Amino acid sequence: MLLDDPQRLAALDASGMLHCLHDLPDVALSSFEGGASQALPIATPKLILVCGMGGSAISGDLLRTLALATCSAPIMVHRGDRLPAFVDSACLVVVMSYSGNTAESLGCLHDALERQVPLVVISSGGEASKLAHSHKRSLLTMPGGKQPRAALGELFFSLLGLTSPLTGITEEDVRSTVRALVRLRQQIDVSVPLTDNPAKALAMACHGRRILIAGTTPISEAIANRWKCQFNENAKLTVQLATFPELTHNDVVNLLDASDPTEMALVFADPEDSTLIRRQRQICLDLFKEKGLLIEVLGAIGDTALERCLSSVYLGDYVSVYLAFLKNVDPTPVDAITRLKTRMQSIAESAR
Repeated sequence: MLLDDPQRLAALDASGMLHCLHDLPDVALSSFEGGASQALPIATPKLILVCGMGGSAISGDLLRTLALATCSAPIMVHRGDRLPAFVDSACLVVVMSYSGNTAESLGCLHDALERQVPLVVISSGGEASKLAHSHKRSLLTMPGGKQPRAALGELFFSLLGLTSPLTGITEEDVRSTVRALVRLRQQIDVSVPLTDNPAKALAMACHGRRILIAGTTPISEAIANRWKCQFNENAKLTVQLATFPELTHNDVVNLLDASDPTEMALVFADPEDSTLIRRQRQICLDLFKEKGLLIEVLGAIGDTALERCLSSVYLGDYVSVYLAFLKNVDPTPVDAITRLKTRMQSIAESAR
């Protein structure tokens, strides 16, 4: 009954992660409009490179997936501290750092400034915003105060608006997606009891089990990765991530032959999955069931690719938080990351 006990959940959620989740649909449209109001520094880039880490970088992953069918320029996501050698003045670099102080993103930002590459910074402040101001580069600013992974509404929809002239994604597309997210929120929000709440029920099914999360390249690969990262950070869980069709060439061996087997598979399915992928997935699911794995096929929710993508992400965010509660932990703090960054800062200061 923990997931239906508001007092205990309020005590566990001391930093307000549920409030951030509830607000995601409410910030989407204004964030998109803010991004769309920012003129691109290059009208027809040969490449869009989204630079970021963690909760900031996932926005680029989602955009890359959604824009494959419509964007004339390829979109790449770069998780590193230096720009690739091929990035030049014909490219558009978007540096995303919610805090504005992510070391890797700042490294890419300095490279972009040095190479005079068309640049947009998306941030809530910090050193990234200062550099954009001082060098008179395009800057999209959002309110701070959240964990980066909890600011997906602001980060992703700002990026979506910024690139909308290149992707063809419209304000009406976003409005319909917001309506879909609001409908989903009415089913999975914390006020909905376990008996009627699919997110709580899925968290209960996952609790205490070793989990595989499987998407499809390229349709749900980024969504599966978002679920994996949210399980890592919110629920403090280690999960295995795999994607079809690559899964059928390697991961399937461990999943079916390991002495310490995975116990549950969360598998995404989308109407745009190819016939080959559907056939592979069904055979794998049959083999998993024979092995004794519990299977949860996560069907797409929504009429458009954008609706299905964001609805799947939104569901996973709630599931990860409910899993944290089942472990009696606050989903917001990430102490291990804080300790790592503190030691990195200490080493950097000692080297000066």
